[in-house]
Amino acid sequence: MVAKWMTAVLTVLAASPMLTTAAPAPLDPENHLSKRAWPTVVNNCVNSGQVALTFDDGPYLYDTDIGKALGGSKATFFLNGNNYDCIYNHVNEIRALSAAGHTFGSHGWSHKDMSKLSWDQCHDELWKVEQAFIRILGVKPIYFRPPYGSISNTLLSALENRGYKKVFLWSEDTGDSLGDSVSSQKGVYNGVANSYPAPHIVLNHSPIASTAYDTVPYAVSLLKNKGYQLVAVDTCMGSQGEWPYQ
Repeated sequence: MVAKWMTAVLTVLAASPMLTTAAPAPLDPENHLSKRAWPTVVNNCVNSGQVALTFDDGPYLYDTDIGKALGGSKATFFLNGNNYDCIYNHVNEIRALSAAGHTFGSHGWSHKDMSKLSWDQCHDELWKVEQAFIRILGVKPIYFRPPYGSISNTLLSALENRGYKKVFLWSEDTGDSLGDSVSSQKGVYNGVANSYPAPHIVLNHSPIASTAYDTVPYAVSLLKNKGYQLVAVDTCMGSQGEWPYQ
């Protein structure tokens, strides 16, 4: 009886998401790229009158200031594990932003172009970020943004294998990561405001000081005055959204 009981316990533990290895064997070893239930690739919000401001590449120095600039509106932060800084150096900031109602997703561990990685390498990039989320927030993300917006079938299959539901791209890019001027970034938001009430997902990057102190305050004021709600991606997807964590 004892042996049978121990076998049952070990079977359950082996299946636990908390103990998922960095590169689990595919469910179908002969064809792990089959489209069983690949995550949905999202290019824009669904709900009219809503804009999702999204911030990649953090955490770094300015995430808290971006949260303050949002003035009670909600946003989405797609976090790396070790890009501008290590995620474990920003535990308090992440927890505070989460408590304020912002949504978090994975952006991979080290901002590699994951469309060029192997099956095992994709799992490694995803697994390390998941472990950080579990340790910091007690949850595992099911939303993902690919670095550089690059997607491959291998990456989509790895994401499906690990339980991800959506891959978020964007409808507008402010160009902050490319060095575009603040005036150019504000011009992007002017275009968004002028399209009211069409929905939008706007790409920003939180480690850039001018984004935090110039572009975001301008965008928040402009879009709110126009009548837009600023929401996280799980909200702007309407009935197609879901709780963004496991």
